[in-house]
Amino acid sequence: MELQQQLQRLEEIIVLDGLKIPLTQRTVVDEEQLLSQLLAVERSIPDTIRSAENILHNKEEIISRANQYAQELIQSAEQRAAQIADELTIIQQAEMEGQHLRKQVQSEVETIRQRNISEVERVRRQTQQEIDAMRQAAQAECEQIQQEADRYVEQVLKELEDRLGHMTRVVQNGRSHLHSSPG
Repeated sequence: MELQQQLQRLEEIIVLDGLKIPLTQRTVVDEEQLLSQLLAVERSIPDTIRSAENILHNKEEIISRANQYAQELIQSAEQRAAQIADELTIIQQAEMEGQHLRKQVQSEVETIRQRNISEVERVRRQTQQEIDAMRQAAQAECEQIQQEADRYVEQVLKELEDRLGHMTRVVQNGRSHLHSSPG
């Protein structure tokens, strides 16, 4: 709603406050007032576009954190497996148990790693879907704003064209009256 009001004020600056140059299609406006109003219009654009850009910038950080967490889990599990193997190398049975435990831990590590990879991929897909949805929403909103602005400009130009046509007819009638009067 605020954007619409700012655009209406912009029209007032051009149509009502501007100085019309007779016999031309030109209007002189106060540059400072016009630039100030354009800045107000720019500030009225919703934060949705900025929000979508922030999410795009944060996507890599989210994926990086998930990868780092997965790597820490893998390293922790590998360290645990190494400790168990080192402590059980004294006797043969202990060595066999150590190998068994090592395989089990590696299997757990692989399971955890696969789960983490799946979770990272799921988070990445979900994040990408959210980013795509926000981008589409922002683009749709931008297109709607552009269409509204185009309609508004078309309306203003049509009104200006009608006014200028009326003024042209008045001038032509005045000239005809001058040429047709005796003297």
